[in-house]
Amino acid sequence: MYPLGTFLIVTSIAMALLAITSYALVLRGQRLALLYARLGVYATFGALMMAWILLITLFLAHRFDIDYVNNYSSRDLEPFFKVAASWAGQPGSFLIWAVFGGATAALLVRQTKHFEPYVQIIMMVVQVALLVFVLIMNPFAPLIDAATGLPANPADGRGLNPLLHNFWMIIHPPVLFIGYALAIVPFAFAVSAIIRRDYDTWVARALPWTIAAWAALGLALLLGGYWAYETLGWGGYWGWDPVENSSLVPWVILTALLHGMLLQRFQGGLRKTNLALALATYVGVFYATFLTRSGVYANFSVHSFVAEGIYEALVGFVIFLTLGSILLMIWRWRDIPVRALSDKFFSRDSFFILGLIALVVIALVVGFGTSMPVISAIPGVGHTLQGWMGASFELDDGTLMDPNAQPFTDGRFSLAPSFYKRTVPPLGAVVIVLMIVGPLLGWRDANMRNLVRTLRWPALTALVAAIAAMLIDVRDLISLAYVAGATFAIGTNLVMIIRTLRSGWLRIGGYLAHLGFSLAMIGMVGSSAYATPEQQLVVAPGETASIYGYDFTFNGYQLDAEQRGMLDFTVTDGQGGSYNARPFLYFNPQMGSTIQTPSIHSMLYQDVYISPVGYDPEENPARPILGEGQGTRMGPYEMVFMQFNLDTAAMNNGGPIRVGAKVLVSYEGEQIELEPAIQVVTDEATGDQHIEFIAATLPGGQTLNLVEVDPTNRMVLLEGKGPGLDDLPLVPAKGVIAVSVKPLVIFVWIGIVVGILGGMIAVVRRYLEGRAVLAGQPIRLPKGLALRFGTHRAPQPANGD
Repeated sequence: MYPLGTFLIVTSIAMALLAITSYALVLRGQRLALLYARLGVYATFGALMMAWILLITLFLAHRFDIDYVNNYSSRDLEPFFKVAASWAGQPGSFLIWAVFGGATAALLVRQTKHFEPYVQIIMMVVQVALLVFVLIMNPFAPLIDAATGLPANPADGRGLNPLLHNFWMIIHPPVLFIGYALAIVPFAFAVSAIIRRDYDTWVARALPWTIAAWAALGLALLLGGYWAYETLGWGGYWGWDPVENSSLVPWVILTALLHGMLLQRFQGGLRKTNLALALATYVGVFYATFLTRSGVYANFSVHSFVAEGIYEALVGFVIFLTLGSILLMIWRWRDIPVRALSDKFFSRDSFFILGLIALVVIALVVGFGTSMPVISAIPGVGHTLQGWMGASFELDDGTLMDPNAQPFTDGRFSLAPSFYKRTVPPLGAVVIVLMIVGPLLGWRDANMRNLVRTLRWPALTALVAAIAAMLIDVRDLISLAYVAGATFAIGTNLVMIIRTLRSGWLRIGGYLAHLGFSLAMIGMVGSSAYATPEQQLVVAPGETASIYGYDFTFNGYQLDAEQRGMLDFTVTDGQGGSYNARPFLYFNPQMGSTIQTPSIHSMLYQDVYISPVGYDPEENPARPILGEGQGTRMGPYEMVFMQFNLDTAAMNNGGPIRVGAKVLVSYEGEQIELEPAIQVVTDEATGDQHIEFIAATLPGGQTLNLVEVDPTNRMVLLEGKGPGLDDLPLVPAKGVIAVSVKPLVIFVWIGIVVGILGGMIAVVRRYLEGRAVLAGQPIRLPKGLALRFGTHRAPQPANGD
């Protein structure tokens, strides 16, 4: 399949180049080239679809002779996960990104009028770059045996990473790449607008796509957060992980951009700002791709990718996008007209601008922190920044994720999550304040009497919410500000939703998005700042431990149908309610590590979050398993396994193979070194080999035997025999869990869903408005649920989101 798959990728590149060349000829006046240009766009998408279908077919057909299939699939995977495994690695994820990019380009054909050649050239250039990355990593490359250099065809594959064997793996990555694919549209329109000197029309055409990109990326962040919450066991949905941050930054810039575009639509201002934000959005997308896929976060993130040979190509394309965007803005900067906005502070103009500034600052702060491993890798910069940043913030020298890792000594470091927790909340509070008043204001000015009258009941509700928060022990000023401010914003946006519904439901999208964001903020404060501290419980089978008003009875360590280990607990709330919690805890040979998946019991007002920490099986103290340097107590003896002793001299002289274990024994204040051993002896008469156990005598007359050795992991199984050791009581098994209670988590999920729903409604509205404006017709939006995608003559609304 290597030739066919490679042919399809190369064909996609060739068709994209055909589209670029033909559209360039169109711009030179050769209208006949338009047919070939559009054919190139459609053919690029068609070849990409065939390549993607071929890749999925290889996964479903168990073609483990393909290196990519072998690395991410196995025969025991369910069909849905075999499909999802096709985007689990770098080659497949870039391919699906290119597929969605090709679909977006195909949808834009005939929809962009005079912008079409410019927009499609930009989109096809990006498609070529993505496809070059795919070609470098080639998901269709055959599996080669490292020992022989010949093609290999194993009976089974390595399987999917257990952390990816999750329902959200089927949804989250495609939604993320849909968002990335849509984010190119405002970028392409902005570049086209700069080249064509058409600084206003592009906004009407790009606004629906911008909102769609914002909604898709927001949904991807929600799905990723929920995936982390229920799978990673790190205690939350947002850990300021670099990979999370890298997707957050473009979304925040998109949020600023769509508000700026609305201001330009209605007031004609912020032309330069919007062009710069549109360019910065897609530069941010590719910069995020570089950060997560170049390997720079290998020691700083729980889910970064390895470079896989595309480091230089990624760096080159990010530089190309960045420099190209800067040069374009410099080229036309003086040519872009400027229109003054309202100088009244209490106007929607002013609040939009303040909101844009706050959002851009948030993006810069998060982007700066996320870029620290790259910045600190610059020679001579890292050690200087460590001294400066370390005085105020906690630093990660590469050991925060894995304490056993070696710290960087060349100056490289990252910023710990505490950096973001200290810097971002105050900026977020500013955004909340702006959302309280902004929706109630007119574009140029506001009637202060009406404004104060409208604010009365939301303000009273916010005051009640703040008092209630204080009564349940909320004392942090920032948290109180978030609770009061978010409640206030919910009230004012509800007022606007009620008012606007009279004119039709399509007009409430922006207010609904604000409402959802405010709900999510309340949930984030409750579930993060006021979650109970994680408390560890150590419970033996049949025993019960209590904490936070819940009783936890350990039923033992069990295996599910897939032979995955889990700690089985019965949880009761003291009021007659009970449920079973089964957090997973097992060793995965494929990953070479222990998988820990939490158990979450969600209620309307809080979640009970149980993370598995460990399981100690039942032990016989007379038969301890020890690694080098580890100790134990065996009856009256304290003993430490020091090291192995292999008698190489005897082996070289033809003697028996003998392995001893040096054990330091402490007894009644004295220490003695003993060496029980195992040796393989050959019977001279028959030539047969048998194993002999050579016991060591403990002080007091008991014996110590070496039963088994594990030279790979440097571990031994010892056994003590004799009076006082033969009847030692067994140490019962113990399950160890960490328990916390997180209030109001459900507000986070409801709020984000409501916000995305508002964004989707706004997409439909802006699409209908854009078609009407570009057709030179007034706008009339339907008031009922039925949608008509034509344009009609009616008065244009004065304001609204």
